[in-house]
Parts: sequence; structure tokens; C-alpha cells
Amino acid sequence: METRQPDSPITSDELMRYLDGEMGPEESSRVDSALERSTELQRELALFRSLKTDIQGLHFHPATYRVSVWDRVNDHVNRPIGWVLIVAGLVIWMTYGAYVFATSAISPWEKLATGAIAIGILMLFASVIWERYREWETDPYKDVYR
Repeated sequence: METRQPDSPITSDELMRYLDGEMGPEESSRVDSALERSTELQRELALFRSLKTDIQGLHFHPATYRVSVWDRVNDHVNRPIGWVLIVAGLVIWMTYGAYVFATSAISPWEKLATGAIAIGILMLFASVIWERYREWETDPYKDVYR
């Protein structure tokens, strides 16, 4: 830790550490003497103290969150329709891609290698989605609203 000169200016970080009680006795007495001499430092400390009080006064009450009509519509209509459309589109494109791939004039070894890569990627993707879903089920913060 660096030692500061007794007459060196007090930084904002030092004022915040002073306000939080994170300074040793020597540093604290140096800040006290600087505060006695400087009204600007006193003003800055008062601002930090006010900010600290305001931040500590913030409370989050999930019980006060009200579900809007749009939240209900989104949960019961938009999301299910969106998922159905995404899954249907993926199935159609994958079926078409598999048909074009199977009927192309590429050698069987190239088809086998490409198919193995595609299936491997899909399996990894599915396992990641499954893990995230399992974590989401036990997530203690899943019902927290901003």
C-alpha cells in the first residue's frame, strides 16, 4: 500500500472509503484535517453521503409488481405461436435440406461426414438447451421482475 503525503489532495475514492469506514486511523485523521480546511471536500462528502443514503434506501418488492394485460397476452398467445412458427419453419427447412442433400450427386462418404458433423452440432445444441432448461427450473431468481 502506498503512503500518501500529509498535504496531498484527497481523491473521490478516498472520500468514499472514508465514508464507508474502510480507512485506517492515520488515513482517517488526514481526511478529517483536510475536511476541516476545505468546504469543497465537505460538499463532496455530503453528496457521497446523500448518494449512499439514497442507494441504501432502494428496496425491491416483488409483491408490488403488477402483471399487465400485455404480460398475460404475451405468455398465453404470442410466445406459444412464436415457438410453433419457429419449430414449423425449422422442420420444413431441415426436411427440404435433407431431401436436397440426399438427392444430390455427392459421394456417399462426403454425405456421411457432413451428416455426422450436422448431427453432432445439433446434439450439442440440444444438450446446451436442455442444461439451461434444467438450470432455469431451479433458478431462485426466475420470478424476479425488474
